[in-house]
Amino acid sequence: MSSSSRLLARSLRISAFIFASLVVLAAAGYVLSNRLPSWWVDPALLAADPASELRGGELEQQLAASLSKVRPQGASWAMRIRQTDVNAWIAARLPQWKEHDPSLVWPVEGAATQVRFEEGCAIVALAMEGRVWSATCAIEVVPGAIAIVPSAGAIGTLPVPGGAALAMRWLEGGGAKTLRLPRIFALGDGRHIEVLHIDVHPGTIEIECITR
Repeated sequence: MSSSSRLLARSLRISAFIFASLVVLAAAGYVLSNRLPSWWVDPALLAADPASELRGGELEQQLAASLSKVRPQGASWAMRIRQTDVNAWIAARLPQWKEHDPSLVWPVEGAATQVRFEEGCAIVALAMEGRVWSATCAIEVVPGAIAIVPSAGAIGTLPVPGGAALAMRWLEGGGAKTLRLPRIFALGDGRHIEVLHIDVHPGTIEIECITR
């Protein structure tokens, strides 16, 4: 075999290896992107579970009681919210709120939404187009706002570099890299609640506030 023939055969083998590798990577990516995260709960089952209505209602009562309670001037207080209660509220109570208040804004209309709390971060997941899209974010209280800072994104169980940041820019518009929410809320009786600190732990989020 001539040197040119050997070179051609080697090039063909390398090309075939690269092509096969790309096919394997594409297939693996397809499988991972269609695989549900281990913590994702079937939204239909969650919405149909009577316990979801109960948990969602109890969460509303817990928040209402915490926000309206009269406390000593200048004393801080805290509340702990479980992810199971948040997801139950989203599944069972949010549709009722939207029905009574059509102006209630939800980022992605028609997408089933669930949250997961991990140490130091929260994951927000949306079910769209047969896949679960998720963004991992840190939640920080900064001067004048609550900042939600993206750190990672995924489609199914397939990591997507920069996916969370892209989602945040889509929500905020332009070149935004952080979603900023108000940290001071007005109550109907003229008082204001200021969020002082937020801690995220596995399964729970703790929010420290002060009523002025």
